[in-house]
Amino acid sequence: MHETEQEKATKIVSKRVDDFRERSQPILGQVHDPIKDTLKVGPDHTYGILAKPDEYGAGDLMHGRAPSNYLRGKDRQRGVLAAIRQHLKKANFHNFTDLVHAFRYYDKDGKGVIDINDLREVCIQYHLPLEPELLEQLLDSCDANRDGAIDYVEFSNFLNWKDKMKSGLPDKPDTPLNSSRSKSAVSDDLVRKSVHSAESTPRRLKLQIDKAIGDHRTSANMINAVVGGISTRDYRTYGVPTIRTDIHAPRIRRVDDNKNYGDESDAYGLVNPSIFSRRHVYEKDFLLPRTKEELKSIFHNIGVQMTGEMFEQVYNTAANQNPKGHVSVESMRGVIDDIQAHQVMTGQHPMAV
Repeated sequence: MHETEQEKATKIVSKRVDDFRERSQPILGQVHDPIKDTLKVGPDHTYGILAKPDEYGAGDLMHGRAPSNYLRGKDRQRGVLAAIRQHLKKANFHNFTDLVHAFRYYDKDGKGVIDINDLREVCIQYHLPLEPELLEQLLDSCDANRDGAIDYVEFSNFLNWKDKMKSGLPDKPDTPLNSSRSKSAVSDDLVRKSVHSAESTPRRLKLQIDKAIGDHRTSANMINAVVGGISTRDYRTYGVPTIRTDIHAPRIRRVDDNKNYGDESDAYGLVNPSIFSRRHVYEKDFLLPRTKEELKSIFHNIGVQMTGEMFEQVYNTAANQNPKGHVSVESMRGVIDDIQAHQVMTGQHPMAV
């Protein structure tokens, strides 16, 4: 009888054992995490090395934007402005038949331009109340000529679907849009929609943030596609240079060392790998100090024919340029290029004209 009652009685278990079983035993529908209670970090904690992002993005590099026009980190601001412009485009498209009537509705005083006060009144009438900061940003994004107001061409490009609405002006306008607007200005602002169409439309504008620096075009038929193409040496460069001379890369780097020592390839080298990188030869191999025998063997294997006296002269010149007397493949190549350039200028080189 005593043994039967003892089997039915509840067994006494240590609190530490009970807590351990609660943590270690799997539960249906929950992820097994035995060290959950021992973590003393917040739920939003990030493990690993936090790399600080650059102030510019890939689009800023491709378009060559100035530092004041970088778009990285402005996604929310650009999204709000895009939503405002989309709302105004829909309202103008459904309420007006052509661009002239829509422009005159905004420009009630007949000034020929739309200022920030006109824009505020129209937004209120369209049930789109905006803060003064947003109105200034909207006006700044639409003001391509930077005169502080929106003219007819800017209004047609940035606040309307000009391809879906008629311009409201004749093909060759005989009367100005407003009293302060000249005939020549209106005539220059109109272009044909297509070659086979006589209908006119306001000329196309580009936002000031998308204007590239210079007049070059990064297309295959202009850059590095033909012999004697446009050189990119004088273009604006961003970031850390590929080959750095101010600091030297250590032989053994720490795990948390994210400093750019210039021993890695850049974006251009990844997109257009050179003949050296295809053979697993990189920038640090060109800058590595080498002995005289190694340099002589390297230049002989790549087909550079030099006499012993010529090689000694080039080697000594390269060694004198380095404070420690180190000579690398890159320094030897630079000295050879200088010698050949001098021979071409003096007419001693076979390729000299």
